[in-house]
Amino acid sequence: MSETEQEWKPKARPQSTMAQAFSSALDSAFSLDSDVNQLSLNIDQKKQQMIIQSRELEALQERIREAEERLKKSPTDEKPPTHGAQRQTAGKDESS
Repeated sequence: MSETEQEWKPKARPQSTMAQAFSSALDSAFSLDSDVNQLSLNIDQKKQQMIIQSRELEALQERIREAEERLKKSPTDEKPPTHGAQRQTAGKDESS
């Protein structure tokens, strides 16, 4: 190896115009820069949706518990007649 080959070390980003253009084309082709930012935004939005939906779910569960408690406390003797009972009485009236 020659002395110049041993001294040459690649830098973090290519320096030639052609290499920079190629690197930029690759970045845009694979959306390397914007993908990470977009994914971070999507994750944040989904976290916010999860928080909101969790709160809504908790509120609905509380309303269900309250309704169940009211049903337990209400008297069970005052049930409205069923449709079958009404049909039977209606049938008896017609035969009389």
